[in-house]
Amino acid sequence: MATATPDTQTAIDPITYEVISHRLWSINEEGATTIVHASGSPVVHATDYNFGLYTRTGETAVSGVFYMIPIFVMQKVVQEVIARFEDVNEGDVFVTNDPFIAGVHQSDVQFVSPVFYDGEIVAWTGCMAHLMDVGGMFPGSWCPGATEVFQEGLLLPPTKIVDGGVRDEALWQTILGNSRLPAMVANDMSAFLSAHRVAQARLREACDQYGAEAIVGTMDQMIDRTEARLREWLEELPDGEFQQEAFLDHDGVANNIYKVRCTLQKHGDSMTFDFDGSDPAIVGLGNATASTTFGAIGTTMMAVFGSGLPWNAGLMRPLEMKLPENSMISAEMPMPISAGSTGGAWQASGAALMCLSKLLGFSEKYSGFISGPPDGSWLLSQWGGRNQFGEPYATMHMDPLGWGGPAFNFRDGVDSGGSLIVVGGGFNDVELTESTQPVLYMWRRELPDSGGPGRFRGGNGIEIGMALYDAPDETIATGATMGKVVPITLGVFGGYPGATCLYEHVGGADWRRRLEGGSRPDHISEIGGEHSFPEAKSTTTMAPDDVMNHVVQNAGGFGDPLERDPARVVADVVGGHVSVETASRIYGVIVHDDRLDAGATEGKRRELRAARLASAENVRDDYEQRDLPVVQRWGDILELLQDGDALYVRAIESGTVLGLLEDSWRDLAARRVMVQEELGPHVTVDDRLEVVQYLDPVSGRSLWVDCRRKGDEPIFDFRLA
Repeated sequence: MATATPDTQTAIDPITYEVISHRLWSINEEGATTIVHASGSPVVHATDYNFGLYTRTGETAVSGVFYMIPIFVMQKVVQEVIARFEDVNEGDVFVTNDPFIAGVHQSDVQFVSPVFYDGEIVAWTGCMAHLMDVGGMFPGSWCPGATEVFQEGLLLPPTKIVDGGVRDEALWQTILGNSRLPAMVANDMSAFLSAHRVAQARLREACDQYGAEAIVGTMDQMIDRTEARLREWLEELPDGEFQQEAFLDHDGVANNIYKVRCTLQKHGDSMTFDFDGSDPAIVGLGNATASTTFGAIGTTMMAVFGSGLPWNAGLMRPLEMKLPENSMISAEMPMPISAGSTGGAWQASGAALMCLSKLLGFSEKYSGFISGPPDGSWLLSQWGGRNQFGEPYATMHMDPLGWGGPAFNFRDGVDSGGSLIVVGGGFNDVELTESTQPVLYMWRRELPDSGGPGRFRGGNGIEIGMALYDAPDETIATGATMGKVVPITLGVFGGYPGATCLYEHVGGADWRRRLEGGSRPDHISEIGGEHSFPEAKSTTTMAPDDVMNHVVQNAGGFGDPLERDPARVVADVVGGHVSVETASRIYGVIVHDDRLDAGATEGKRRELRAARLASAENVRDDYEQRDLPVVQRWGDILELLQDGDALYVRAIESGTVLGLLEDSWRDLAARRVMVQEELGPHVTVDDRLEVVQYLDPVSGRSLWVDCRRKGDEPIFDFRLA
């Protein structure tokens, strides 16, 4: 294989470096835009795709802002192609969707291609999108009930689909022959090839203008600079271990609860994410492979440190991953994997982000990067059958992407658009969906009280009600989510989790008769018919006129809800974001006629804090006051005090010394199991789980809220070296 080997140590002057780096971002954006313009898929138009530029050795140099996990997975694809193929030539394009080699799930098809200049490889381009159907048991290739990968659709190892500019027609037709929607799949793959042609032409133009050495050198320097800066930041943070668990409910076969455990080990300028203790691979829906988890951790790094650094492979160089064999986040053949893009890898990403937030809690400088997980579950709504024109159709509705984002220590989460997993994401216009699918929207709106309460609240998400309208026959609706009975998206530093998600089906619905009579139902409870609640991973046969309502998960809050500025709560009530009942029950704010009752609010907050302590255990009457030097401060909730070789923990608000820190500060705090009503009207907690609140034992302040499996030992948050 011919690979360019210019002297990348040759200095590139700062102005040229900035011009070229911005040129590369522009080229990448043009490649991504080409996919959208050339594809007719509603999923692609709703941003379930991405495009990236990769160095000649396969490292991520520039990424798009769309579906994020595949960005670092495609890095593995390029490196796998480099390792497997000696005959890489100009005009070649390679395809794969194999999660067990370098992929996410079968529906996420990836095309990578070398960029040649003067006969040598100077870069690679990579693109992917979720294709609407690649075979499998159900239309759309999400397959609840599958017990092995062979039931879920076509698997393609890295293979040359274009050889020297000539398309392999046999392979092309084989892919189309395994899809229920061959025309749409062909259009998407043609869009991939167009994106490669456009981006590579622009890269060669840049090489003409600045020289290949400058282009290659800029890519390498972009990555080197990110790595160097990240290592500098890590050196400023304390060494130690930081731990978090996350849970996945349901698997499409049995209603089990599965655990992902992450322990972040930070030393000097490097980190290791160790997932020892995670549950074995699932015989059902929810597994992720090692490559998917790698991409998910890359997404987490882009979320946290990428808030201040360019998105490239430099974010991944300082870290390692340790995955147990054949676990739910490192599944091996032939385990089912069709929900791999949204299954265990999301829980790994969320747990890793929580570990990083706990590490960053020891730094005032970087405290603005702290949050709970943005992404807990994808509320899949995959419908397939015949549309209003009598044509076969299958579609993945992208509306559930409008969930609420996490709160930070300086602002509320974003309402109805707080996704990290698709940062530049969106969903289609109602009219576009209704014009091409046998669907009528009953509503698509923000759901009050769905964001996690806190001093700063998590963003509210949306509720989507859709009726099967003008369909010639039944439709198969596939649901595949998690977080239906698990509050996955936790808050931090005393904040509460966001809403869990929900499907509600109404069979034999009477909405059409009501509309004809001049009455418009405004809530799912107002629609007559047989109401049921499909499982988190299931298929539902919908007859014409049936309705499916969707409630998305939403992210958690930051800080104790009883510390939220009452004026903000009043504004939320007036704006329809928080109900009067939740304002009182959770925030302790009394609102009458859109006005604050300050005296009643003060009393209500005292009452709620006292009620917390009355139901708490591990409250003592012999707390000490110690005048010792503070050596570490964790967020605004705890201080670590030095006494010789010993460390003591003090609650900041009350100044109470909780005791000697041995294994975990949680052993010293007051704690209580929260009841579901305290968490908000849209949170459901499985009987096998409990939500535990840790308190300042004197003031009743909420210090941390966590979810755990009953009977399990509590995790530790930090163990400093």
